[in-house]
Formats: sequence, structure tokens, C-alpha cells
Amino acid sequence: MSLNNDFKNEIDQLKESPIPSTFPTLPFDYPITAITEHDEKSNDDNQLDIVGSDVNHHLTLNTKQSTPRRSSTWPLTPPDLSSNNASSARPSTDDITPASQHVRSLSLSQRINHSLNQKRESLKYAAKRITSIVIGSKDDIIIRKIPIIPERTDPLLDPKTNSPFISNSITTSRYTFFNFLPKQLYAQFSKIANIYFLFVAIIQMPGWSPTGQFTTLIPLSVFISIAMAHEGFDDYRRHKQDTIENNKECSVLNVYRSNDVTSQRLGVWRKTNWKNLRVGDLVSVKAQEWVPADLLLLHSKGEKGICFVETSALDGETNLKQKQALKDTNNILASPETLASFKAMVSAENPNQDLYNFDGSIELPDGKICALSNDQILLRGTILRNTPEIYGLVIFTGEETKLRMNASKNIRTKAPMIQQLVNKVVIIIFLFVIFLSIFCTAMSEIWAKRFWKNAWYVFGVERQLHISLFAFIILFNTMIPISLYVTMEIVKLVQVYFINKDINMYHAENDTPAEARTSTINEELGQVSYIFSDKTGTLTDNIMLFRKISVGGLAFLHDMDLFDIGKDELSQLLDQCQNSVTKRQSKYSYTSVGQHIRNRTLDSLENYETIESPRRRDSNTSGRFSMIAPTTTCPYRHDSVSKTTIGSIKKDKDPTIRSTFDLLSIIQHKSHTPFGEKARFFLLAIALCHTCVPEIDQITNDVFYQAASPDEFALVNAAKELGYIVMDRSMSSVSLLINNDGTAGLKDPNNATKTYETYQILNVIEFSSKRKRMSVIYRLPNGKICLLCKGADSIILERLRINSTNISSRSFNNEDKRYSMTIDLEHSIVDPFQMHDERCLYNETMLHIQQFATEGLRTLLYGHRYLEEDEYNEWNKFYQEASTTIVDRQKKMEQIAEIIEADLEITGATAIEDKLQDGVPETIDKLCRAGIRVWMLTGDKKETAINIGYSCSLIKNYSTTIILDQNFDLDLTLSQALENINANIGKHAVAVVDGATLMVIEQEAALMEKFVELGILCGSVICCRVSPSQKALVVRKIREKLTCAVTLAIGDGANDIAMIQEAHVGIGIAGREGLQAARTSDYSIAQFKFLSNLLFVHGRWSYIRVSKFILGTFYKCMCFYLTQGIFQLFAGFSGTSLYEQWTLSFYNTLFASLPVMVIGIFEKDLNYKTLLEVPELYTQGQYNAAFNIKVFFAWMSDAIVHALVIVMVPFIMHETLCKYELRNFGSPQLYELGLVVYTCVVFVVTFKIAYLECHNWTVITHVTSFLTLFGWFLYQTIYSFVYPVDTKSATYDVRGVFQHDATKSEFWVTVILTTSLAIIPNILKKIGTNVFHFNDVDEYQAIEKEDKYLQEINTDETR
Repeated sequence: MSLNNDFKNEIDQLKESPIPSTFPTLPFDYPITAITEHDEKSNDDNQLDIVGSDVNHHLTLNTKQSTPRRSSTWPLTPPDLSSNNASSARPSTDDITPASQHVRSLSLSQRINHSLNQKRESLKYAAKRITSIVIGSKDDIIIRKIPIIPERTDPLLDPKTNSPFISNSITTSRYTFFNFLPKQLYAQFSKIANIYFLFVAIIQMPGWSPTGQFTTLIPLSVFISIAMAHEGFDDYRRHKQDTIENNKECSVLNVYRSNDVTSQRLGVWRKTNWKNLRVGDLVSVKAQEWVPADLLLLHSKGEKGICFVETSALDGETNLKQKQALKDTNNILASPETLASFKAMVSAENPNQDLYNFDGSIELPDGKICALSNDQILLRGTILRNTPEIYGLVIFTGEETKLRMNASKNIRTKAPMIQQLVNKVVIIIFLFVIFLSIFCTAMSEIWAKRFWKNAWYVFGVERQLHISLFAFIILFNTMIPISLYVTMEIVKLVQVYFINKDINMYHAENDTPAEARTSTINEELGQVSYIFSDKTGTLTDNIMLFRKISVGGLAFLHDMDLFDIGKDELSQLLDQCQNSVTKRQSKYSYTSVGQHIRNRTLDSLENYETIESPRRRDSNTSGRFSMIAPTTTCPYRHDSVSKTTIGSIKKDKDPTIRSTFDLLSIIQHKSHTPFGEKARFFLLAIALCHTCVPEIDQITNDVFYQAASPDEFALVNAAKELGYIVMDRSMSSVSLLINNDGTAGLKDPNNATKTYETYQILNVIEFSSKRKRMSVIYRLPNGKICLLCKGADSIILERLRINSTNISSRSFNNEDKRYSMTIDLEHSIVDPFQMHDERCLYNETMLHIQQFATEGLRTLLYGHRYLEEDEYNEWNKFYQEASTTIVDRQKKMEQIAEIIEADLEITGATAIEDKLQDGVPETIDKLCRAGIRVWMLTGDKKETAINIGYSCSLIKNYSTTIILDQNFDLDLTLSQALENINANIGKHAVAVVDGATLMVIEQEAALMEKFVELGILCGSVICCRVSPSQKALVVRKIREKLTCAVTLAIGDGANDIAMIQEAHVGIGIAGREGLQAARTSDYSIAQFKFLSNLLFVHGRWSYIRVSKFILGTFYKCMCFYLTQGIFQLFAGFSGTSLYEQWTLSFYNTLFASLPVMVIGIFEKDLNYKTLLEVPELYTQGQYNAAFNIKVFFAWMSDAIVHALVIVMVPFIMHETLCKYELRNFGSPQLYELGLVVYTCVVFVVTFKIAYLECHNWTVITHVTSFLTLFGWFLYQTIYSFVYPVDTKSATYDVRGVFQHDATKSEFWVTVILTTSLAIIPNILKKIGTNVFHFNDVDEYQAIEKEDKYLQEINTDETR
């Protein structure tokens, strides 16, 4: 009662006062997903943050810091709710979070539910705390301690379980010898159809069945056995693969003591199987060997402790990843002997799925603690490359390795939408079976009351009502085909084979065919209504071409792949000026040069496309993409030049833009002008601000680079092309070879004009998808310290000095410490490249970035900042301290990086072209003609996305573009847009929304509903700057709104996996971002253009084939088994079977399976070329035209008519042709009559399915039809001889009947006449449909026949 009163009081309080600004408590088991989702919806400067507050890792809420990354080792522990911290539990109104604002806007009912949830979570937390106090809890253990004891023989214990760490054996199989049978039986009988047939088999056992006791049990057993055998075989292969991997050999360190007085420890490498490795073991891995477990890299034989690993088995990326051992361990652990004497303590995070981050530390024997990061971790599934040998410590084994933890994920189970229709059909037929059984039972009772007493042939036989009902259910049960699912799986597997072997979807350049990873949803490829596509690597080629730069307020076009390198016009002009001026005039006015640049047009650009650079003529033109360039230039640049982009620059953009050749000439001749110095520094920044590793070919001395992304490769390769060549890179320095001779030095290198410079690396703040930037702090050759930062322009703009005040103070709280730094801008180092008007420079750079984005180029903004020595030392102390923490290291390092990445000066901007793939505009045009709505979901800028939308035909010249912006009234914008579209104002509406606006929309259900409605009405939708979770959200909303529409998501990167798994059909592009998306997809292709082949051809064929297969399967069962029901009219509804029991049971498997399988595998209602050229034919699947309830009833009507004809005609013929009758008591023998009817069924079903419903008659059609008919007669011939003679049971007299009847002309006349009478109405119906209801398919079938006829005539004339 008191609880109710409290509840009422709380309701009254909620009515009178709003929800508090923040939640007072955060329960122990607060779902981390909820926190992460909220973080994605929050602004960068106002996000919910979770920060470790003390040794116990209590949680506090902080609205000033950035969000943490999600980690499975997150210390989910409650906040300190003591009285001392009570004030901190409820912040002031100044600290109201977006979450509280959202809560405040909730309705009364939602606020009540929210309050109840709070109470519920608090109770859960209290219960958990009490449990942990009483019995103890190990949930707080978030660090794995691994002592390095080389002499150890006993396995280390896991503190969580107080038992040894798990072994290194992995298991991908699902079953063992003992649990296979029970698990498979459960799986098979979890299908309702199998339970139904099991029920029928059970009620056959007591002898109630008119068709025998085992006619259902044996086929059911056969089909279930086939399914179990298939699953068992697959699992057996997995067992074999597991055994092979677990028994691979590796080298593990064994430690022995010498027998002399020194008792020196000796380390010996011995071979052991992978499965025998344990946490704490020391192992050796040599070049080209697989890493056997997750290892901590202690020593590498490579230079400076560096090694390289290939991670293609993990993430699909073929470029090598660089790892480096700590200097402290690499120097002292160079041999097995030093390893044998080494002791230390490693602290590592608990096992988790994060492949790209690692937190840990190692305490050395001298007490020094060194931080560990992902650079020191080698993961299982990687291969050691370009490194002689490494030593490592096993930290994670077996199922706890990151490879295995990423293997199994909760993926939405996908089932074809046509399956829902099949379920409805099964229910309809089941109801029909029950109705027919009840009807026959009732008629049986009526017949018994009237005729039973006078029927001398049933004297002494009693009939019970329930037995009659069960008998009829058994008699009609196989109207639901028992073989449907097994044969459908066979059909779909063959369809998958055709997809995989389609040469038209083979990409020779990458040696990549199409690949189907599932056969379950083949038919959905022919029913797609919405496509959600990524841009980069999916619509574009992910071949990054460095195109433009902006420096000093001027923009330059990088056109070295179009120009012949030589003395350009500007260089000649500057040489003339240099030679003619006096010493006093040698200070050439930059203004005059700039004026000349602005006044000169690109008249010669028209001919650029036909000019081939001499330095590129010998380059590799195979076109095969590699992140590691095999020559001195990027091998794909020549083959992938985007002529459309250069042409657009000439025609539509600023004609005064000059080439980077001109930029080099300015730097060469006017290096001491402010612009010349700034331009040179910008090229230095491009050459220095990256993580690429150079490698030099020992034969050709060519330099090529290993890059983490195509963008970085394009940037560093462009710097090399401009004469700023990265020759060497280590963890502490970068060496550059700089050409100081302008364009002449590029054509004819002159060693006299080259200089070598070395830049010391102080810190590298790496790029992350959250930060969207990277920074490197260098000590320049002149001793100055400079920070170089590059990233998304929206991110760098927030950190520019031009927007800062004179005094900038930045700080953040961490645990009990407050890190703060005060930057005095007035007395800090002055930028030596400062332009006269910073505001003008800022405006010009922003204008160029806007222009670059509008042209569809990917933009990056560079910034720099010079640091005082003391300022850097103070910051570095904080940064190093954060880098040694174990808990939330990445988050703390990012927070400290925020301090130094501020008050930047603009260095310049770059623009990279991501070329559209071949055939993308044409493919999208075809998709639109097919009635498919295409949505583009990308992380690029709005302007870039819109420009790509125009390029790839998503946006037409006549389209009405609707921009959704959070800065305007979204409700009003959406409402007006919906009204205009419904009123047919404008053509082909295209909606454009960015991630920030979408974040606002998804927070309000009403806005999301309107947005989804708008998206459905629009011809296309472009979502830019969206996160992976937002991509999945958009797909999910459309899928939930349009339950009858099939959605398809296509992408090539790991950020596309979420939407690929969310859509009905997931397509992965086996592209240059790796194979992550392809491996998690349902189908993978090499190029976006192959999507038309996959959907229009294979998708449509699969839909038509599966539809006809299902309809044909139900038809053949209804036609055959309904004859049993019609026969009951002549059998007094006794339940007597017209067919002998084993002949009856073989119908589905032997005498009616081939025709439906052939039509399901080989049917082609239209040719490959026709389907590609006429996408409008694809709409048949979108509207379920080939298989729906109406079509189903049409087929069933044919089945009922055919069954009536097949039964009635032979009966009438037996009455008419007296000579044919074998009369003993005035009627034919039962088996003989059943033989005639059965033969007619086989003929009618075969001709109906194989010839009337199948469009293309091939040799396979004729052969399988012949085999079906021949098999039936062969079976009867053999069976009539082997059938046992039993005088006691003469219900079916099989012996010799077929041989006797087959010699009679009356038998064949009856069969032919019955078949003709059944089939002729269907033929006439088909002719009438083609004449009076001529649809598009019929029209193009006629065209194909005419073309074929004309080709035959031309061939004859040629001969």
C-alpha cells in the first residue's frame, strides 16, 4: 500500500515539477550501448562523458569532455553516492546535458516510465552490491596481470576463475560427437512443417492409415537425414580445419640451468603445437609465419625493433602494418639467453573485440613502468612479413584472442520475404486438408448410416469417428509437400553456382569474381525496392588522385599526370625577370607574379588529356591497385585519370587556377617572399604530417610507400612528385630529400641542388574516426618545435588561432588531478609565414575549400603551430603520464591532445579526387528505371556529396533538391516538402540531410516519421556526414516502415557493416578499403556496375525460378493427392487409397521432382541481354507478380480441374470400353485403376510444368521430362515383378498388372485422351492471354524470338 502511495506522490511531483537536469545515479549495470548511442547524438562540446574517478573506477558525469570510446573492458561501477559527494551528483543548471534536455521534453507518460526505470535500476544495483559484499565479486577486475617468469612450468591462473587461463585451442565447429544428434533433432523439429509430418507419421502407427504405416515416416526420415548429413558434413569440415590450425607448430622458449657452478639459465627454442601454448609463454615467430596467439612484442630483429605484419585475415587490408617493440625491451632481449633471465610484470586489458586499440603497461626489473599500446601487439591471424624474427609474450589465447572474439556477433537472422507468403500458403493448404478430412469424415458417417448394414463386403468391420478423421488426415497430409524445403535448398545452391561463375561479373583487374555467401535469400535479389549505398569505394573507385591545393590564398591544380614535365611558361618568365633585374630589383614583387597568375587562363588545358608524362610511360599499367606502389609513381594514376574532373575545372570552375609546376617555380625563384616561404612550408607539411613508411628498391633505388589509407598515399606521393621525398622514417625521425631546382629538377635531377633534411619526431597524435584529424610534433632542423595538424576542415576550423582571444586557457579534469595550460598568444612564437591579412587568407582558403568540395573533391585542411620549449615540455609531461595509464588511456590522451591542438595557423588545404567507378551513372540510371530508390549514405561533406550526386545521376538537372538543416525549423521544412511533393510541385525530389540534422530528427519520433515519409516520396536521398550507426538507423527505419519492400545495402568498408547487416540484402564490394564488408555480406561483387547484373539478371531469374518452383511443387501435390479425395466418391468415403502405399510415397521424390527442379534451376523467361537493357522488366519482383495469393489460387484451380479430369475420364473410359475392363464383380481391380490415374498424373504434371510454364525449352528440359516418364514406366516394370504375392491381402494386385495393361491399346488411349483433355484448356488459356492480355514480358519474348529468327536467316545467308 505504501508503494502505491509513493507512486502516486511521485506522479504528482512529476506533474508539478520538471525532471531534474541530470540523473542522480548511474546504476552498476547501466547499458553501455545506451551511453554510446547518446554520445553519437551529442555535440562534440556538450557530450555525456564517463571518466574514471578513483582507484575503484567510480563513474562520474561530466558534460565538458568528449565521449569515451566503447570498450568491452569499460569499468562499469557505480558513482560514489556518499554524502560527501552528494553535491556532485546534481550539477547546477549551467551543466545541463543534452540528455536532460531531452528528458525534460518528454510527455507525462514517458517521464513516469523514465522514473520507474530509475527505481528499477537502483534496485538492481543495490541487489548486486549486496551480493558482491556477501559472496564477493570479481567483476571489478579489469586488468590482467601476467608475470614474465621464463622458468615457470605450471600454468598461470586467471584471477577471475582461480583456474588456469584457457588453452590456445580454438573451436569453430558447432557440434561434438555426443551432442550432434540431440542438437540436430531439436533444430530439425523446430520447423513447424516437420512437427506436422511427425504427427502424421505417429498417427499412422496404430494401423489407422489407409496408405500404410511408414509412407510418411520413411520420406520424413530421408529428408531430415539429408539435412542432418549436410549440416554434419559442414561441421566435419570445420573440425578438420580446427585440427589443422590447432596442430600448427611454433617455437616456445624452454629454460634450463647449466650444470656448472654458475647455474646459468639457458634458453632453448623447441617446437610445440599451437594448442599447447599458454598465457605467459615466450614464443619466437620467423618471417612468413603465422602469429599463433595474441602476443606482446618484446624484440624484433628488424631495424630499431620494427616488424611488419599482414592483417588481411583480420580486416582484409593487404597493406602491411608496422609494429615496434619498446626500446627498453628490444635492446636487452636480443637472444634466448637474455630472455631466459628476464623477469617483468605485464598489465593488460581484459580480452575484448577492439582490433585497433590496446591499453597496458610493463614493469621492468628496475621498477620502470612503460606504457604499451597497439603498436606492441601482434594478433593471432596475422603473418610476419619483411622481418627475420620476433620474440613475443603470449597474453591472450584461444577463444580470448581478438580474432576469435570478432568471429561471432549477434547478426540479425535474414529470411526471404517470400517465405512469409509460403507460410500463408501452407496455412491455407493445412486448413483445406482439415476441411476436406472433416467433410469426408462426415460423408463417411452419412454413407455408413445408409449403406453399411447392407454392405456384405464390410460385414464385421466397425468404423470409429476419430479413426476415420485421422485416416483422412493421413490420406491428404502430403498436399503440403514434405520435400519442399530440401529441394528448394538444392535449387538455390545451383542458383548460387551460376552467380559465382558469371563471367560478366568477373573483374579481371582485381581478379575478383562475384561471390554468394548465402543461398537463403536469392529471390530477394529480384525484389529490391530500396538501395542504400556508401560513396567512397562503392560509387567511387577509392583511388585517390591528388588534384588541388590552396596555399597563401591561391589555388593550384596538381596536373602532373596530364602535363609533360618541362620548363613551363611561368618558370621561363621568372627566369627572364631574374636575369634582367638589378640586384636592387632582385626582390621580385610577389604581387606582380600573383597578378600574372590571376590574369592568365588555361587555354592549353583543352589538349592536356592527350599528353602523357614521360616519367609515367614506363610505369606499371596493369591497373591492379596496391597500397604499396611498385614504382616511383603511383601505378594507377595514369590509368585512372579523371578526365571529367579536369574538364569540369576548365569549363565550369575558375579558369585562372594554375598548375603546381607554377608553384614550384615560385618557390624556386621567390623562396624568400612570404608566399614562397609559406608555400615551401606547406609542401613540407604534406611530406611530414603522415605515418607512411618509405621503402627503397635495392635494384632501382625507387622509393615507394606503405600507407594506412589511399588518402595518405596520395598525399605523400604528391609531395614526392613535387620534389619533397620521404627517404626514411623511424619512430624518432623523418628524413627528406628536397629538390630545390623547381620543375627542372623533376625532369633532370641535379644532386647539386638537392638537400637532405632530418626532422625529429617528438610526438604522433594518431588519427581516429572520432577525432577526424592527426597531428605530429617535430623538432625542426633549426631547433624550433612545430606542431603539424591535418584533418577535416570542420574540425580544424574550430582550432584556428584567428578565432581565439589573446589569452587562451585550456584544461580538463582527470581523477583527482586538474591538467591546465595557459597560452599567451601575445608573447608566444610568431608565425614566420604570417600573411599581411590573416582574415583575407582565411576567407580565400575557405572559398577554395568550398569550391573543391563543390567539384566533388575530398578536402583536408592543414594547420600548424610553433611551440615554446617550456610550453611543450609541460604538455608532454601530461601526455606521457596519460600514455602510461591502463584504464581509458586512449580517451585521456585525446583529452590532452585537445590542449595542444589549438590556436593553429592555416598552413593550406588539399583536395583529393576519388574517381567514380566505371559505369556508375549508367547503373544508377538503370536502377531508377527499374523503380528502385537509391539512397547515398556517406561521411563526406554536404557539397561533396551533392556534387557526386550530380555526377552519378542521383540528382538530375531537373531535380528539386530539398536541404534539411538543423538550423531551420525542421518540422516546418518537412511539412512543406511533403505538401509540395503530394501536390506534384517540382520533379524528381531529392532530399539532402547531414548527420547533425539526422541526429536531431531521430530524437523526435514525429520528425523521424515525417523524414521517413519524405524519403519514401523522394526519388533519391543523400545523407552526408553520417556515422555507421546512423547508416544502420536509416536502413532500419525504412525497413520497419515498408514491411513489404525489400531493402539492399551496399558498401566496401568496415563502417558499412552495420547497414549491410541491417538490410534485407547485404552486398559487399571487395574493394580497396579491405574485405570487411565483403566478408560480412550476403553477396560480394568487385564493382558497383555489377549490381545491375546481380539484380536485373540473377535476381530476377532467381525470383521467377523460386516462384515457379514453389507454385509447381504445391500444384503437383494438390493435383495428385486430390485424386484421393475425388476417389472417395466411389469408395463410400471409406478412406481407401487409390494407390499402392510405396508407389504413393515415391511420387514426390521419383516421379514429380525433376520438372519442378529444372524450372527452378534453368528457367529463363527473358535473355541476359534483354534484362540488362530493359530494367523496367525488373518491377515484376517488386510487386510480387510471379507469386502471390491470386497466382497461387490460379495454380490450385488448375490442379483441382486436372485432378477431376484425371479421375473422371479413366472411370468413364472403364465403363465405356468393356473389353478393357477386367471384370470379376463388375468393377476393375483397384491397383489397375490407380495405375491408369497415376500414369495420367505423371503425364499431366510433367507437361504442365516442363512445357506450359517453362519458357525456354532446352535439351535439359526434354531429357528430364523423358527421364521422369521413362522412370515411371521402368519402376512399374520392375515393381510388378518384385512385388510379393500375398493371397491373404489382395487389396492391391500388383504382380504382372502393368505388363498386361501396357500391351492394351485401350490403356494408352485412356492416358493420351485424359492428358489431352487436362492440358488443352491450359494451352488455350495461354494463347488467349498472349493475344488479349499482352504484357511487357510477352512482348520482349516475342522480340527475342524474332531476333533469333533473323539471326538464323542471316547465318543461313552467310553460309
